[in-house]
Amino acid sequence: ARGETPPFGAFFDILKADPKPDRGLMTRLSELADYEMFDGTADFHSLLDGTSPTIIQIHCSPNELLQRAFATFVLHNIYQTMFQRGPQGKITHAIIFDEAHRAAKLKLIPTMAKECRKYGLAFVVASQEVRDFDPSLFPAIASYLALRAHETDAKHLANIMAPSDKVKLYTDRIKQMSKFKAWFHSEGMFSPVSVALSS
Repeated sequence: ARGETPPFGAFFDILKADPKPDRGLMTRLSELADYEMFDGTADFHSLLDGTSPTIIQIHCSPNELLQRAFATFVLHNIYQTMFQRGPQGKITHAIIFDEAHRAAKLKLIPTMAKECRKYGLAFVVASQEVRDFDPSLFPAIASYLALRAHETDAKHLANIMAPSDKVKLYTDRIKQMSKFKAWFHSEGMFSPVSVALSS
C-alpha cells in the first residue's frame, strides 16, 4: 500500500511486478534471489537497538557478490539508524568488521568511519593487506594495530605511524614483527608502541 514499508521478503516481488523493470538491476537482484537473500519474512530491527553481542557471518555466503550485498545491507541499516538516534555522549556500540577484504571496497566504509564516533559507534576494520581498503579510509582512522606485513604494507603503515625520520626503522620493525605481537599507534602519540597478545 502507498505510504507503507513492505516486508523485506516482498521487496523483490514488488520489483518483479513492475511492467518495465530495470533489466540490469533485476539481473543482479535475481542472482541474490537465487541464494534466497529475499526469503526472510521476519521484521528486521537495527543492531543498535540491542545490547547483546551479535555475529553476522558473511564469509559463509557462497560467493563474493552475496558477501558484498549482505555487508552493504547490514552497514546501511546501522548507518541510517545512527543518524535517526542522533549524536551520543559516549560510545554505545562497537562494530568489528573482520576479514574486511571481503567487502572493504564498499564506499560506505570510509564515510561511516568519518562520522560514526559522533554517533556513539566504535568502528574496527581488520584485513590482511593495506590495499584491501579504499585510500579515503585512512584519514578517518584514529588508531592502528599493525601486525607483521610485507615491504609495501609495512612502509605504508610506518609512514602513518612513525615520525618522518624513523619511517625506515619502523618499516623494518613491522616486517620483522614476531608472532602475536604488533605495533600500536593512536591519535596524539609521537611514535608507535610495541604490544603483545596476553595469554
